[in-house]
Amino acid sequence: MNMFACVFPGRPISTEFKQVSENRFLLGVPKPAQIREFAITILQPNKIPEGYGVTVYFSLPPFRDWQYIGAISKQMPSQIFSVPWRGTIPNSVEGVQLGASIETQGFIENLHPQSTQEEEKKLISSVQGIAKDLYNFLGSFAKTTDLGEMLIMPVKSLDLWLKKFEAKHKKDPYFWLKNTSA
Repeated sequence: MNMFACVFPGRPISTEFKQVSENRFLLGVPKPAQIREFAITILQPNKIPEGYGVTVYFSLPPFRDWQYIGAISKQMPSQIFSVPWRGTIPNSVEGVQLGASIETQGFIENLHPQSTQEEEKKLISSVQGIAKDLYNFLGSFAKTTDLGEMLIMPVKSLDLWLKKFEAKHKKDPYFWLKNTSA
């Protein structure tokens, strides 16, 4: 019986983790750019020794470097994670690998999913994408006058933009990440 299972919304449950060493398991994930989040669970918690948990990692092609995502344990045998590669890889990437490694609780407690600098980069990228969307929207009100190009817009322009932004966000919560390049 398999040790772990992953659920990617809209896809069948994946239990095909391949054991690559005594405590390490790999799962290939096709078409990763389409995934926003996933859930992972321990199917056989009784096989995890006391004082141990399971670390979850991912690797992009060519699968040399691994980045820590988070952990699960007997006490919390399943977890939902946002995918860290979302918005950072092109649609052409055919697959990523998820890794699960049985480690001591002491080891796990010293791991941190992402550095503060990476979180700051994501925040800045998010703010830039949202600001660019607003800039493009307001730019549609530009008019040429005797004084040059000016913004002439209705008073409720920001309300209108916010409604359009919310509608776009409902269709694709990460649409603004696709528009961050100038």
